[in-house]
Amino acid sequence: MSGFDAGWLALREHADTAARASILERVLKTALPAREPLSVVDLGSGTGSNLRRLAPRLGGTQAWQLVDAAPALLDALPEQLAEHGWTVGTDNEVIAHCDTAHVRITRDAADLARDPIPVDADLVTASALLDLVSRAWLDHLAAACAGRGARVLLTLTVDGRLAWEPAMETDAAVRDLVARHQRTDKGFGPALGPDAPDAAVAAFARHGYSVETAASPWRLGPGNARLQQHLHAGWAAAASEIAPTREAAISDWLAHRMDLLAAGVGAVTVGHQDVLALPPS
Repeated sequence: MSGFDAGWLALREHADTAARASILERVLKTALPAREPLSVVDLGSGTGSNLRRLAPRLGGTQAWQLVDAAPALLDALPEQLAEHGWTVGTDNEVIAHCDTAHVRITRDAADLARDPIPVDADLVTASALLDLVSRAWLDHLAAACAGRGARVLLTLTVDGRLAWEPAMETDAAVRDLVARHQRTDKGFGPALGPDAPDAAVAAFARHGYSVETAASPWRLGPGNARLQQHLHAGWAAAASEIAPTREAAISDWLAHRMDLLAAGVGAVTVGHQDVLALPPS
């Protein structure tokens, strides 16, 4: 599996933070074992945005294992933590502090599509990952977590909802083509795409987990113009790849969307779901 670049991860982090379902984080905190350090594995961690969001809310002493296929993203972790106000000391491990948490961090450059999935932790978490993986990979993850009895928090998984303001006639076609592209192979086999939230609920329920979901949509307006520009360009490219005979209409759609953003108008809601899975007591 190839990773995302640091620029894209930085661009989306504010929207991710605003969207996440805090109610599931509060439920998770009450369900975690009362021991320190709390052990956490973060799959597809990138530059650590999931850690920066979750560790302060869990609090106390924690040990995180960050796993990503891109060593450059893992190498950027100390700088990213410092830029977000953490106190960071680096030796063989990264030791980071914020007001509510003391975190020891190890970094593991591994390809989750091919290497064993590490789940030896109190909590296994991932953000913006599940829609990229196959059903078989997700089933393997659920079985591995069940064997360890790990709690699981999977956030910001796309669910297929895309709604624009103002609306255009071409919106529905673009939305459908993007969904088809999201189901193509992203390195794990045929991707779940917008089917991923329901697939996760079913996979963990089969192993006796109690599963809760909550919506975590991006609601992007003119203040998110750069992120919207990036998204719209990506959606147009994906739609054109699926339907090359419609490239001209898709290009017209993209041009109009970009014109709206340049004029300081235009909004889009991008649907995501967060999933919390707790093992049997």
